[in-house]
Amino acid sequence: MTTAKTPSRLMTADELLLMERVPGRRYELVRGILTEKTVGTGHPHSITVFHTGGVFYVYIDATDYGVVCVGEPGYRLEADPDTVRCPDIAWFAPGRIPPGTTGFPELTPDLCVEVASPSNSRRDRLLSEKAQMWLDFGAREVWVLNPEDTTVTRYRPGQTPVVLGEDAILGGEELLPGFSIPVWQLFRRQR
Repeated sequence: MTTAKTPSRLMTADELLLMERVPGRRYELVRGILTEKTVGTGHPHSITVFHTGGVFYVYIDATDYGVVCVGEPGYRLEADPDTVRCPDIAWFAPGRIPPGTTGFPELTPDLCVEVASPSNSRRDRLLSEKAQMWLDFGAREVWVLNPEDTTVTRYRPGQTPVVLGEDAILGGEELLPGFSIPVWQLFRRQR
């Protein structure tokens, strides 16, 4: 993730929403400063987002429990100056999204899923910081999926992150009742 030059005036969430889209570029807003997200994350990233989004769809379709949002939906976490962050996948418990919600709602997902891009130490540090930021703003869990080594790092408030290998079973416990899947299935259809 790169940060644009510090502007003479901070940007608002409304201005970000109305900003003309630039092909191949994605942005977040961090305390009023426009921040470019890593783009061109590649095939493994997009496949992982697709498979994981599909897993959530199947879970919600079977249980009618919660709402999933994919495609980097944006959520306004702070105001004046505004912060808008965009997880790869967001899940909300039932009744959390008010009817008619548009734009960047002032809402933190119950579960944020971030999919790692190609490995480097800076990326790993940024993902850890972003996971902690989601927890600080009220997320109940954050899952960081790493397509390179087919692991999920599970972050929870006040707990040490737990890394689950591809043979582990990822359970939803209290957050996603009845949810259970082998980690490898978040990354591919077959072994």
